[in-house]
Amino acid sequence: MSSAVSSQQSRVVRYNSANELISQVGHALFHREAECNIMLPLIQKLQTRPSFATSQFCVTPSAPVVDDFWLVVQSSSNEVEFVLSCTNGPLGGYPVFIWCGRPVSTMSLPFIQQKMSLLCQHLLKAVPSPKRVFSVFAPTKVTRAFATAWSTLTDFDIVESPYYHATFSSVTAQTLLPASPAKFELPQYSLRQATNADEAGVAELCYTFALTGEPFILDHAGAQKEARCLISQGQAYVCEVGGSIVCLVAVTRSSTNHATITKVVTHPGFGGQGWAKRLVREVCLRLLHEEGKKSVLLYVALDNVPATKAYKGVGFAGLLGDAQDPNMDTEWLELGFDGTDLGHW
Repeated sequence: MSSAVSSQQSRVVRYNSANELISQVGHALFHREAECNIMLPLIQKLQTRPSFATSQFCVTPSAPVVDDFWLVVQSSSNEVEFVLSCTNGPLGGYPVFIWCGRPVSTMSLPFIQQKMSLLCQHLLKAVPSPKRVFSVFAPTKVTRAFATAWSTLTDFDIVESPYYHATFSSVTAQTLLPASPAKFELPQYSLRQATNADEAGVAELCYTFALTGEPFILDHAGAQKEARCLISQGQAYVCEVGGSIVCLVAVTRSSTNHATITKVVTHPGFGGQGWAKRLVREVCLRLLHEEGKKSVLLYVALDNVPATKAYKGVGFAGLLGDAQDPNMDTEWLELGFDGTDLGHW
């Protein structure tokens, strides 16, 4: 079921059904499918299965569960300008995500500010409490405009330090680089999809990863539930060295033509030995050649130079000064709001 409210220049339509959303605006989402990598995979899942709010893996979130919904901003000529999602993941409510119908570089700042102000007004009516909106993740200019408008409207202050500031990058079968020779003799190792027998090792790495992702920290029980969820859905890949799981790569978002690496973490005792780079490359090979994805996507923090170098060595584009695709929104930002009910992603 959808509902529409119009302004002089744009209208905002709310969708509570993934199937209805796809039927009405799916053409626009697939036109910029790579840039919709955060939103579209969940939408496609929700076409055939219940919300994560009812998942057996769901860790009880601190925030009350809000049913999934999307707000779509359309122009007077029915161009899909923005889509905002308020949805749930296996560990609780997701941040607000915003997808842009065309590259942000083609939009003026007043245009962005106007649309974000409009979205905020409708979002405030759509959520049971403004505390549900604990953070927003979108291309940087969009995030800043939304956060300013939301803070002004709700009196929830913007958290001073960004939760995440990242470069968006991709690799294709054509740009994937061959493996570089090892600089030292390697012990016996295997790169493979995780199995149930790996749950303890995967959980340990999930816990390690969460420690670096404030404020989205997991306790050991939460990390175990996340590991179980990743393994059961075939989303976890591991590097095993000498019987120990030393590196984890998670691919939790996959749409028709693209897959996104969402977690890369190496055991602290095995850092600097190239295990993450080997595993990321192996995962990309599988996704591009065996599953036929057009590209593999990821976000890497702007200040994470070692990871950026590793991803560039695999073939991910637009990193460390390399030319970036002008049609892609490559800089993304997550800002949080003080005094809200934290979810998880």
